[in-house]
Amino acid sequence: MDFQILLHRLEVSYGLGGQVLQWFQYYLSDRTQTVSFAGRRSSPSLIVCGLPQDSVLDPLLFVLYAADVMKIAVQQEVRFHAYADDMQTYVSCCHTADQQSAIS
Repeated sequence: MDFQILLHRLEVSYGLGGQVLQWFQYYLSDRTQTVSFAGRRSSPSLIVCGLPQDSVLDPLLFVLYAADVMKIAVQQEVRFHAYADDMQTYVSCCHTADQQSAIS
């Protein structure tokens, strides 16, 4: 999940601004990660996408982030499953040439 896209959607699609939007910017920015293996730790790397795992905000922010994709899927009659922070899209059809060309 791209932070800038999420912040843009929160502002434009959902009308968040001011201190609320700034809080989300602080929540998402300047986070780092390290890897530990065999007693050694890597240098910190800046995280530029994704959400903190196990955060109570993770599922909500994912739904807000993916809502436009879900709307397009519904309009195009593409089925999808979304759960927590994951989404699958799928199309089913019979094996006819017309249906195959429609999804190609």
